Amino acid sequence: SPKNPGVISIRTLDSLSPDIWSDEDNDEILETTDSDGLKDKAPPDRPYWANKIEYLLAQVGFSVGLSTIWRFPYLCFHNGGGSFLIIYILMLFLIGVPLLFLEMAAGQRMRQGSIGVWKVISPWIGGVGYTSFMVCCIVGLYYSVLMAWSLFYLVQSFQSPLPWSVCPLLRNSSTYDPECVRTTSTTYFWYRNVLKATDKIEMGGLPVKHLSVSVFVTWLIICISMIRGPKSSGKIFLSMGHGFGSFIAISSYIPRSNNCVMDAFAVALLNLVASLTAMVFVFATMGHLATKNNNKCYVK
Repeated sequence: SPKNPGVISIRTLDSLSPDIWSDEDNDEILETTDSDGLKDKAPPDRPYWANKIEYLLAQVGFSVGLSTIWRFPYLCFHNGGGSFLIIYILMLFLIGVPLLFLEMAAGQRMRQGSIGVWKVISPWIGGVGYTSFMVCCIVGLYYSVLMAWSLFYLVQSFQSPLPWSVCPLLRNSSTYDPECVRTTSTTYFWYRNVLKATDKIEMGGLPVKHLSVSVFVTWLIICISMIRGPKSSGKIFLSMGHGFGSFIAISSYIPRSNNCVMDAFAVALLNLVASLTAMVFVFATMGHLATKNNNKCYVK
């Protein structure tokens, strides 16, 4: 009522639209329903995602990753095939979706990252947020190396013929490198050209120049895409990615009236579809390579 602006009737709350990206009045009404503790700790100037599509793409972009493309087919192959899919889908709806909804709801409600959310819940368990942040840093370090390898291969793929398609010739000779002939051209290119691996682990040396440049470019792209927050990072597929705190952080930039239940189901189902699609292509590729190598071995 006008005499008591701090009290909002249930009917008023029910009439609010679940999508209030551009409605500042409704957002102010929702702010009055929060407790004093949450209102004091939540940053008042935290930005919003430009729209719901960018928000969902950011969630799916984090959820669908390297393990979706490679780890999921590996687990499916080694754990029963079709029977693994039945158990996976069952556990997805029993455990995966509820945990995903929990993280989305926590970030959306408290409008803070993983560290801030755990501190609001209880200062005694704030270390959980710092631990998830540390895990993200560790995973980010080796994921950036994988991205650097992919970036280097992308640059090399503009050559014709591809540098890993044939074995290199010996210097001042018309014969192929015997080491490459004993293995394959792709394996030789990976160890000798990309990694420049030594024969023994005790043999050190300076960092590989092209890999160092690739890692630098990778982190530069990440920094540029993240420097403006949700305004730029929305314009960019572990299977679900629970426990890293990223779902909490992404959800903290969305209005509190958003229906995160539907978002949790949408992200989980899209991740499942991506996993199944990747599994089909991985199995087809591995089957083709196995047949090809088997024929080559039979001929030899």
